Amino acid sequence: QAAATTEGTGSYTTSQMSTATGLPLSIRETPQSVTVVTRQRLEDQGSTTLQDALESASGIAIQKYDSDRTEYLARGFTVGEFQYDGVVIQNEGVYDYGLSNPDMTIYDRVEIVKGANGLMQGAGSPGAAVNLVRKRPTDTFQGSVTGTAGSWDAYRTELDLSGPINPDGTLRGRMAGSFEDAQSYLDHYEKKSFTLYGILEADLSDDTTLSVGADYHRNRPRGSSWTGLPMFYSDGSRTDFDVSTNPATDWSRRETYTSNIFATLDHEFDNGWKASLTYDHRRNGHDSVLGSAGSGYPDPVTGEGVYQYVGKYVGRLVQDTFDAKLSGPVELFGREHDFMFGATASRKTTKGPLYGYGGVNYDPAVPNFFTWDGNTDEPDFDLTGRYETSLTQYGAYAATRLRPTDDLSFVLGSRISWYDYDDKGSYDNASSSWSGASQYSAKGELTPYLGVIYDVNDSVSVYASYTSIFKPQENQTVTGAYLDPEEGNSYEAGVKAALLDGRLNTSAAVFMIKQDNVAETAGIDPDTGEYYYTAADGVTTKGFELEASGEIRPDWNIYASYTYSHARKADGERVYSFIQTTAPESVAKLYTTYTLPGEWDKLTIGGGVRWQSKIYGYVWSPANVYEDITQKDVFLVDLMAKYALNDKVDITFNVKNLLNEKYYVGLGNFDTGYYGEPRSFSVSTKFKF
Repeated sequence: QAAATTEGTGSYTTSQMSTATGLPLSIRETPQSVTVVTRQRLEDQGSTTLQDALESASGIAIQKYDSDRTEYLARGFTVGEFQYDGVVIQNEGVYDYGLSNPDMTIYDRVEIVKGANGLMQGAGSPGAAVNLVRKRPTDTFQGSVTGTAGSWDAYRTELDLSGPINPDGTLRGRMAGSFEDAQSYLDHYEKKSFTLYGILEADLSDDTTLSVGADYHRNRPRGSSWTGLPMFYSDGSRTDFDVSTNPATDWSRRETYTSNIFATLDHEFDNGWKASLTYDHRRNGHDSVLGSAGSGYPDPVTGEGVYQYVGKYVGRLVQDTFDAKLSGPVELFGREHDFMFGATASRKTTKGPLYGYGGVNYDPAVPNFFTWDGNTDEPDFDLTGRYETSLTQYGAYAATRLRPTDDLSFVLGSRISWYDYDDKGSYDNASSSWSGASQYSAKGELTPYLGVIYDVNDSVSVYASYTSIFKPQENQTVTGAYLDPEEGNSYEAGVKAALLDGRLNTSAAVFMIKQDNVAETAGIDPDTGEYYYTAADGVTTKGFELEASGEIRPDWNIYASYTYSHARKADGERVYSFIQTTAPESVAKLYTTYTLPGEWDKLTIGGGVRWQSKIYGYVWSPANVYEDITQKDVFLVDLMAKYALNDKVDITFNVKNLLNEKYYVGLGNFDTGYYGEPRSFSVSTKFKF
């Protein structure tokens, strides 16, 4: 953990990470493409949310459902799971539970492994694994307070305190938190969010450490949109609204909370082996009362023809996870090798009430969309029933790094997974009965992993890796049957270099992913309003990726990447994500900062560009056919400047989307479009003590 920590290094790279294999390897030693968004990058770019962090990460594309929900795409596929200190949490799709965009105040870094990561994650996305790594207590006292003000009356405060609690330093603690009160570029949208994190580390002996912590996050928006804006006028022509146009009512909201309690016991044996036992208890909830004018097609003259989506949704998610791991060196045939064994068990339940909306006391029609301001009375909703699901997963995994020679190493691993999903369906208050119940399971599913790394010299390595893909899914056909699990294989090969004594990491990789049973939207059930799906076989993604991160020189940080990913079904057609949007085939990102020399050394300047090629949205038109909507190439420019008043105080100024590019950041969700954020400014002052 300490070797991988990026806080305080001032670097855009890290010396170690373990998300890919469970072994503490450097980026060069890891036989997959990896990206680490360090603490320094988060602060330089003003990244306060996971969306901010992943917008700057190699090959990651962003799509928005609406004002409060985000989807991430990697190598053509949705990232459907997130890890928190290695504990896997599945995103709940349209319900979200606040999982897709946590606050970054409490995290040291984000580790991203490209391609399938079945060894450590089990069932998961073939595109990427995203691991948020929390800050840890420090051996010496440090503290900071940061205040930020930005466009649209956005105000934010952060507090971070860390250090030893007792005189001999065997008990250490850390507390971090943030509070944000912000309006938005969207009309009548505002939100308040609160995050608090605390952790204690106790050295029970010279070899044993116990860590206990908790974090809590709450988000309270108002004026939340539910989907985006209509994309066609009633005459079939395309709409073009101001980016500030908000289809939501002023009472519409999607409140979420997250509470997490965790404990880890670490022990180091005299022979170099380490044991770790982790327990994680998570509770997430959402309370959504929504009204948003995204249905229909406005008349280009009168603005008539648009209707609100109206609904109330409440849910609670509880997940308990246990993980045990043992790792260390082994002498075989006169050489030292690394071994790791582990087992994990988790149970997740989701449950909540169901509400009906009859529209008796509320008219969802919008008289004139051009003058719509969302100022309506909130309707009543009737409690009609409840729902409940449970997901139980068990896994046993092992990995080894064998070193037959000084220059050649093999990473071999495998995971066996058990997966049980139980959907009790929905309970109808009127009939006092459950309906729609279903179950499915997978027993003893084997996920192999193979990697090979050859050191060409002291700085350069070539590698290749393979892993299989297995992902049970909760998507259903029109008859209510669950689709078979996604299955396939992921291949990758490349070259990596650790330059300038490891301060600069560079890589180039080619990859191919082949999958069957990939869900694609087939329509919407008129009775339930839910999407149903069909399974596509022979989905193939091919591409390559280039990346460089770290220090060109001690006062010059850089991050640069380019990813090309070509995803097609067996019939040659494009692959659409859950919200009916293709991923961009090309994504390029650059960010750099430079501290001026000499008497100007208190000033750091920087900036970057984010570019992605065109995407396509699959949208139902007034002609009663699906039409491909093209989103042009998007080119965004960001700038920053930081001035250190002294050793304790610095001021950072950030500009995002300097050129004020107008673009869609969401296409196809309920046949609507969602605009990306226009130009924005922020200034932060950080006080260290």
